[in-house]
Amino acid sequence: MNGLVSDTMMAEAVTAAGFAMDGAIAGPAALASPSYQALESRSIITGGTFVKRIHPEMQEGFDLAAAFELAKRAGQAGAGPKVFWSDPASGAIAMEALDDDWTTARQNDLQSPAVIKAAMQAMKKLHGCAAISHRFDPFARIDGLMNSCANEGVALPDDIVWLRRVIAMAEPLRGSATLAPCRNDGSSSNLMIGPGGKVLLIDYDSAGMNDPLYDVGCLLAEMTDHERDMHDAFAAYAGAFDPVGFARARLWSHVDDMLHALWSRRMAHRSERKAVEWIKYGEWRLLRLRMALVHPLFEEKIRISGATS
Repeated sequence: MNGLVSDTMMAEAVTAAGFAMDGAIAGPAALASPSYQALESRSIITGGTFVKRIHPEMQEGFDLAAAFELAKRAGQAGAGPKVFWSDPASGAIAMEALDDDWTTARQNDLQSPAVIKAAMQAMKKLHGCAAISHRFDPFARIDGLMNSCANEGVALPDDIVWLRRVIAMAEPLRGSATLAPCRNDGSSSNLMIGPGGKVLLIDYDSAGMNDPLYDVGCLLAEMTDHERDMHDAFAAYAGAFDPVGFARARLWSHVDDMLHALWSRRMAHRSERKAVEWIKYGEWRLLRLRMALVHPLFEEKIRISGATS
């Protein structure tokens, strides 16, 4: 599917949700770098409701029925905003609009122990929700992206074969996880900070059953590049620091870096929005991946996590 959500398409979603365009305010603009925000959808706020519709060019690879179902369950569990209406066929969803007392988290907010603790508590609530139908498999997505890039003439990194072979060392994690419903997204912009330090999770487009430590690892990577400074944040989720679980979470964050580096390259080729800095975002994720894979601690994490067994 190609194209972006037009004015007409946005109005259709608002009307279908039972709201009006009169007095509507535009949602956040798309921004890839430095903060991954509003890339998948167009949104408006009307009648105390946040309505978003996924751009057709972004829908490949998403199971929107599962995504919207998890968004609904997260709202019921207190992990995310309440969902009022959704339509997977059109890629539209309406949810509670958070007022001016709420702010979008930025990377510096993740340096706050209180914010991280609240975010980890919200993720625990999410992971405790009932199972959804879709299985999120990051390795399958990586291979699918590599194939589609090759078929569409999108230049891949010169070291792509090496990257794929090394990251494959973590593939045994896929079969050894206890699955839970996950967002599979760690961007700081998808955390909302509210009164009293409360944190809500938004954006469930990549939702699927997965190792919950995938979600944890993605958020840890967004916090800092220094693993020692991640230990307390991991303990806020797990209850105590666990080197085996921490190793799994960090390995998942490296897998996610490769997935998003490839995805950004393909979107730079496919997207109508040429002003979005897809390549800049993807190259940053690729740089972080390379640094991780050549570090001696990468193979140590493979051993600690049990990925070799």
